[in-house]
Amino acid sequence: MKKKIILLMAISLSVLSCQEDDITYRPLNAVNESTVLKTPADFENAIRGSYVYMRDGSGYGGEFLIDTEVMTDNLIYNPGGRGTNLDGFRWISTANSAHFDYLEAAYRPSEIASKVINNIGNLPASAQRDNIEGEARFVRALTHFDMVRSYSKIPTQSADAMSSLGVYYLETFEPFARPSRPTVQETYSKIIEDLEIAHDKIGTSNSVTAGRASKSAVAGLLSRVYLYMGDYAKVIQYGQSALDNATGAMGTITGVVPPPAVPPVPPATAPSPESDYVKIWDDASVNGVLFKIIIQDVDNTIPGTVYFQGGANARKSEYVASKELMDLYSDTDIRKKTYIANSKYAGKFYNHVIKYDGKTSGTANVNDIKIVRMEEVLLNMAEAQYRLNGGGLATLDLLRAKGYSNFTAGSETGQQLLDAILLERRLELAFEMDRFYTLKRLNLDMNRSATDGQFSDGTGVPANVTFIAAGDFRWQMPIPKYYRDLNPNYQQNPGY
Repeated sequence: MKKKIILLMAISLSVLSCQEDDITYRPLNAVNESTVLKTPADFENAIRGSYVYMRDGSGYGGEFLIDTEVMTDNLIYNPGGRGTNLDGFRWISTANSAHFDYLEAAYRPSEIASKVINNIGNLPASAQRDNIEGEARFVRALTHFDMVRSYSKIPTQSADAMSSLGVYYLETFEPFARPSRPTVQETYSKIIEDLEIAHDKIGTSNSVTAGRASKSAVAGLLSRVYLYMGDYAKVIQYGQSALDNATGAMGTITGVVPPPAVPPVPPATAPSPESDYVKIWDDASVNGVLFKIIIQDVDNTIPGTVYFQGGANARKSEYVASKELMDLYSDTDIRKKTYIANSKYAGKFYNHVIKYDGKTSGTANVNDIKIVRMEEVLLNMAEAQYRLNGGGLATLDLLRAKGYSNFTAGSETGQQLLDAILLERRLELAFEMDRFYTLKRLNLDMNRSATDGQFSDGTGVPANVTFIAAGDFRWQMPIPKYYRDLNPNYQQNPGY
């Protein structure tokens, strides 16, 4: 007690002896990051904190899972649910009532990542320091990429996309800054810069099961970003790197996919049993998973409830798979029963989305969220090969060999091959935050059935909005009003 009194007196005397101009006004709980980021353990804790922020309920822990999916033809609203996310399903978001609000959820982990990057010089040069910096750059690039593809045009979407409004890239934290929005080109340049540095520095042994990004995850994300940019040679280059560096996470997907100039030959890989897919979505396997957000019961985040509540025998769904989507899955498609359960609720059959219905044990609807998977990388590469020289069939067959119980090699060419690649993308990545962005980057219309309702046989209440034209301003989400109240310089998107 005596020591505390002396300390308080010393502080009081020092304050009284200062002039007002000498005093720096800071929040009492503010600590400069250069003070707390000194040891490797400090930096490791910080980077883990950035991953923790990404599981936020307004991010990957819930809303990001559903917000874009409800705007597509993959889902139909169930009037028997709670009525959540209806503005998104009806495409009626406004700045005052935005169904999609991802800015805060993205900028929080970005802030931590930037502080790690800006202070990494506090550590001596080592492989550990490089790995920490690589992870931080991956986190910052991923969160900004998700923002820019949501709030801005995608480079391949239109001729004016690159010069249109991008998103502010948070590289330093300045609480009183009021930045304006750069162009899409400027935003993507910074994303690429971060990811390519990360690819050079990050380690190859970071654990997927621990929710840590590794070189294969960085390469997989680069293949996605370059696909959005239309740089197809880079898609293949980094897709190949993802394959090469995914040892131990690939499971039954093996072999090297050659560049498009060389006719690729798939390896003799036996079709995977249905249990492989089940284990991935039950979090009992990381087969093909390159990066995921870990969510445990103690985190008090239950992502699967955005799709349904209740147990396996009494699912009450908010949204169900559309009959149109269900009809695209063949009976030999392993993913059909893995992703969707056809079962009764209140006497009616529904196509319930079960990708996030829970682990093998624990609380229902608590799952790790898969962010980058090898299956997507193969689809990225197949599409890039097709757009470069009409190839991609063998790469596509690597994916199809895993997804179908009676797979035989395909023979598609030309437009039929592109259609097959895009069909497999829809079937494989259904309910994984992809469909909306695929329609957007390809500048396609959103079309729903005008007659199909929520029941599995197609009866019920049809969607009230069945068509959104490519190029409609609503493909870019509105900047929420509260955010522009805080920063009037952050320009609103046209049309809102």
